[in-house]
Amino acid sequence: MQIKNVAMIGAGAIGGVYAYSLHKLLGDNFAFIANGKRKEKLEQEGLYLNGEHFNPKVVSSDGDTTFDLIIVSVKNYQLQSAIEDMRNLVGENTIILTLLNGISARDVLQEEFKDNHVLYGLAIKIDAVKVGNKITQNSKAIIQFGDKYNKTMSEEVLAVKNLLNDAKINNQVFEDMIKTVWTKWMLNIGLNQVSAISGATYGVIKNTPELLTLVNKSMKEVMEVSKACNINLGDENWASVQDVVDSLDGDGKTSLLQDVENKRKTEVEYFSGTLIKIAKEHNVEVPVNEVLYNFIKAKERNYTD
Repeated sequence: MQIKNVAMIGAGAIGGVYAYSLHKLLGDNFAFIANGKRKEKLEQEGLYLNGEHFNPKVVSSDGDTTFDLIIVSVKNYQLQSAIEDMRNLVGENTIILTLLNGISARDVLQEEFKDNHVLYGLAIKIDAVKVGNKITQNSKAIIQFGDKYNKTMSEEVLAVKNLLNDAKINNQVFEDMIKTVWTKWMLNIGLNQVSAISGATYGVIKNTPELLTLVNKSMKEVMEVSKACNINLGDENWASVQDVVDSLDGDGKTSLLQDVENKRKTEVEYFSGTLIKIAKEHNVEVPVNEVLYNFIKAKERNYTD
């Protein structure tokens, strides 16, 4: 199996970083999926990554092309509209790879596209910041992806891995992707939420003991909930999260902080909001995350009402 054409839905910071490499490899066999004014803007302005301009093809939802691979890189609250935008472009053998934050997107996509192979996926060690159509990215980001379990890699996973390797995109396939997705979720719940309430860059958080304490306490609550759900995050997962934090560029900002700064809707419902619901189902207390959740919701309400 060889992937010959790829589409990306979502042209934010993360989508833009990977679109650059895929466009460089595939040329017009790579495209963004967009409609209306968003399509016009992408076509007219393109994107910049670290000062280098690139202008990929853009296809609309009513196009007559299906793709070998569609990568979904939108906000969680945009997922349902993204599904409708990509539905006509999903063929019988289309592989779908999600890069969304949180723990639910893959299952939502699989439910919508029951006959397609939908992979778990996430972007880690990424410190991309987008202002307008200009993206800066300093760290060596990694896509971690795969089926639920990958002791033996499926044909689809191998095809995606070969593509990412050809595009010189760092990637890893883990044997247990459920635990891997929960590990990234733990990082988002700690780092993203504390950055959003404090306004702190990665560097400020790493050099402020009080903020690090909040990050670690909120992540410890995720570990407790994981045990109740038989996910059982452990020392290895904790160590991998600390390694990610250490690797991030000091001037970088989390996506949640960028949303707050730009007065956009946040993904807090998919971070502590989801954690709180799961914790209640299992009678686990998550007081730090309850505070973070209410703080971020209050900030969001102040500029969205």
